[in-house]
Amino acid sequence: MIRKICQLLLFFFLLTHVVKANVPDSTLINQLVKEIAREQMTKQGDFIDGMFYSYRKFAGYPQRITPDENVFFTTILSFALKNMLPYLSVSNQDTCKSIIAKAAKTYPHFINPDSLPIYYFWHKGYPVMPHSYWIARSGKKIAVSEDLDDTVMIMMTSDQKDTTIKMVKQLMDAASNGKRRFTKTTYKKYKYLPAHTTYFGKNMLSDFDFAVHCNIVYFLKEKQLPLNKIDSATIFLLQDMIKDRKYVSDPVYISPYYVHTPILLYHIARLMGRFTIPELELYKPQLIADIKNELKKSTNIMTDIILSTSLLRLAGQAPPLPIESLTDFKESNQDEFVFYQARAAILFPNPFKRPFLHFNMLNYHYFCPAYNKTLLLEYLVERNKKTL
Repeated sequence: MIRKICQLLLFFFLLTHVVKANVPDSTLINQLVKEIAREQMTKQGDFIDGMFYSYRKFAGYPQRITPDENVFFTTILSFALKNMLPYLSVSNQDTCKSIIAKAAKTYPHFINPDSLPIYYFWHKGYPVMPHSYWIARSGKKIAVSEDLDDTVMIMMTSDQKDTTIKMVKQLMDAASNGKRRFTKTTYKKYKYLPAHTTYFGKNMLSDFDFAVHCNIVYFLKEKQLPLNKIDSATIFLLQDMIKDRKYVSDPVYISPYYVHTPILLYHIARLMGRFTIPELELYKPQLIADIKNELKKSTNIMTDIILSTSLLRLAGQAPPLPIESLTDFKESNQDEFVFYQARAAILFPNPFKRPFLHFNMLNYHYFCPAYNKTLLLEYLVERNKKTL
């Protein structure tokens, strides 16, 4: 009798403590984790220890390429790894935890000069789009500012006190639409909607971005913050744009930083795959159908990857991808994929915003090789989760 009880106790211990963490990872997952760890930089130029290399490409002519020392890719890469941790082997967990910890040490270099817990895209004091002739002469309305996107990602990928989280939320609310000025850069029906805006800075025009709103709502839900009218307005904005399928018909206008329909679908699927938001659940079949449609049209392997990850999150299954090895991935067209963009016209008032969003002399594309690998890793981990 005692022997049977001991066997049962051992069984339940293994079930609850070992199965998830010790599921054997595939060779490709192991390789990707090691490669990502190797690409985390030590001090080089303006890159800080723990950052990941990224670069920007001018969308106009000539298409010059410049290293870009932003915190954005470092923190979103850490965010993706953090969410994968429970589904990796113990060895890969340890490696990813080390990556996340090293990345977190870079964040103070991007914090508000008065040590408020809000963060810049670039190092403190950098101008917007360094070395850009046109934007440097666009006036103070495009002055550098701390932004909500980087701030909420940093809050979710570093150890923060509850008091710090609450202070960030207060600062977010204080920067919401209508607190300083009303937005002139979106549809007229949203002009007076008291939703969260993209920037904290008092000299920045109020601005909305669909993907940034997805990240903000993710932060609110993960930190279990009580929702106020500003948060509810932000969720309503997502709901209304999803209802009207603006992520398909007008993606550049509603998300000038992320631009492409597949990337917007990736953001909303990441949010809905983690949290049940009643206002959005009604549209899950629509989103799944649109993801499948975008997959049929895709011509880039990275687009295939993020759409397949999105399908796994919302539908539980996705067609297999033609990647069997790291070599297959590196030899694909993955390095052409643009996850993030900067467009000076984001803050142009209507009616100037829409035409100038497509003016390449004002646009930059951003790339991070390690983040592409992280997105592939995320897909593989998400696929493996469905077999546990």
